[in-house]
Amino acid sequence: MKTPPRPLFRKLFTYAAAMAALAVGGMLVSRPANAVYKQQQQSGLQPPALQPDRSDKLTQQLAFFSLGGLRSLVAEVLTLDATDAWSKRDWPRVQRRWESATTLSPHRVNYWINAATDMTSNAAGDVAAARGLSWAERLAESRAYINRGEQFLLAGIANNPDSWRLHVALAEQYANIYRRPQFSNAAKAFQKALQLGAPSDLERPLFYSLCRTRGKEQEAWQLGRRLFEDEEHQVPALRFLLFVLQNKIQVPADEALSLDRLYRHSPQETKQEVLQTARKEIQLFLNNDLLYPVNGAKEFLGNTPLKE
Repeated sequence: MKTPPRPLFRKLFTYAAAMAALAVGGMLVSRPANAVYKQQQQSGLQPPALQPDRSDKLTQQLAFFSLGGLRSLVAEVLTLDATDAWSKRDWPRVQRRWESATTLSPHRVNYWINAATDMTSNAAGDVAAARGLSWAERLAESRAYINRGEQFLLAGIANNPDSWRLHVALAEQYANIYRRPQFSNAAKAFQKALQLGAPSDLERPLFYSLCRTRGKEQEAWQLGRRLFEDEEHQVPALRFLLFVLQNKIQVPADEALSLDRLYRHSPQETKQEVLQTARKEIQLFLNNDLLYPVNGAKEFLGNTPLKE
């Protein structure tokens, strides 16, 4: 993640401050508008106003301007300060800034996604490697940030239920093997994203999540079998998982994909060459750290020694 240069941050902040100063001239006019705003807020037509943290000078300075038409500008200033906090690895401040920005602009989908990324990837990864903390403290703080990232995405979806991008971001968090994976939830989020119009390319990560979800093997097999008909999806991982699923759910012989069908790349290859290709690829995934199932892989390798 590339941090914007500090002079740019100061320039943008100065611009925001200048806009805010112009608004002060209309304070008397704004009083009736503020009353209308409060009525709309009570009826659910407006998001809640920014509540200043008494120990946080920036939110104190911006709280007044969040009441009127400058909410979007204030939110943008807060995201810029989140970037500044990110550059200093000040994760509590990063979290506060994103909480305020998403409160002020709840329909900016990229705010929710960026907030989750900062929590789940940046903050969680950084505290997990912090030398000044004990192992237990690193684990606890890392998990807390992962949970906070999830909460940002869930809140974003609550505010923007038709955004497939938010559902994809949530699915990717759940499918991340380094961030306490929840493959069942990942599959559900991928499926929802696809229903909302997400690119069909996401069917492959959906397949990978289903393969790692207990009780979803049959559904995974059916999806994987359909994907395999497209040469674009005929990658080693998909071939391996189809091989494994056939063994795991005991697909009938007349429905199963033969070794030749799975691993032949050209008509010119001999049966021995196909067998060698299969053996090498299956060996590659036998001890994978991706939490892929390996049913039948060890037995196959033991029964088909590689011939040079």
